[in-house]
Amino acid sequence: MRARVARIGNRTPGRARRRGFLAWLSAVTTLAFGCLLAASCSGGLLAELGRPLGDPSTVAPAVSSFIVENRVLVSWPADENADQFILERAADTVAPSFQYVYSGTDVSYEDTQCSDQERYLYRLIRTRGTRSFGPSDAVMGVASSVCRDSLEPNDQEAAATPLGSTLAANLYYYSSLAQPAGVSLVQQDVDWYAVSVPAHRQANIVVTQGSLAGGSVSTWMYFYLKGANPVQIVNNQAIPVPNYADQAVSFRFKVYPVPSSFTVGGGGSLITYAISLNSITSLP
Repeated sequence: MRARVARIGNRTPGRARRRGFLAWLSAVTTLAFGCLLAASCSGGLLAELGRPLGDPSTVAPAVSSFIVENRVLVSWPADENADQFILERAADTVAPSFQYVYSGTDVSYEDTQCSDQERYLYRLIRTRGTRSFGPSDAVMGVASSVCRDSLEPNDQEAAATPLGSTLAANLYYYSSLAQPAGVSLVQQDVDWYAVSVPAHRQANIVVTQGSLAGGSVSTWMYFYLKGANPVQIVNNQAIPVPNYADQAVSFRFKVYPVPSSFTVGGGGSLITYAISLNSITSLP
């Protein structure tokens, strides 16, 4: 009987050690789970574990000019691989010097420190932890006290403005002094219009550039009718749009800048013009 008791007694310390280890393991597990839960609640560890492993992109930002007076609007796509975004700006010069203007998690920036008719370059850096990605290619924005006309946005064919009565519009072309990769950056406007022409009739479109006097003078704009060759618009001179079909047809055309008419390689300007459906006549 004593021998049996002795064997049980010899095994007792091992059981105690196992119970102690299991208690320790339970405590550690509870603590780890509590930390994990706390991290999850604060968007910490679990959020970090769930993030993609890829690097942030180096896509250039998008720039919108002539929307708000003497301001440039800059935006960029969200990037779940990035912790924050750093936006840099430089005045447009041959050798631009970029300076930080924004740092944070927003995906847009409104530059209010602008002067009328000045050109600015913007580029974006994305960060993740202690690493930086970029800078992106630079893009150009232009500050102006004159905003886009009320017909915008009609810079895509799908958003063509119906032409009936006389419409007031503006157009712009700007190019940069800076030449990344040996090419100037350009911002230009394109205006699309639609005109309905009855069967076997001809629409006559007239464009008048405000800064030019009289007719027989080439404007700073091209006229492009889908399916035809572009022609430089002559001030106040009718542009024919014939319809040879047996039914009415809606024609779409665009008006856009002649670059050589503007200051190229570090300049540009905004011009105003009027456009109208002057008449509908018989085919010649």
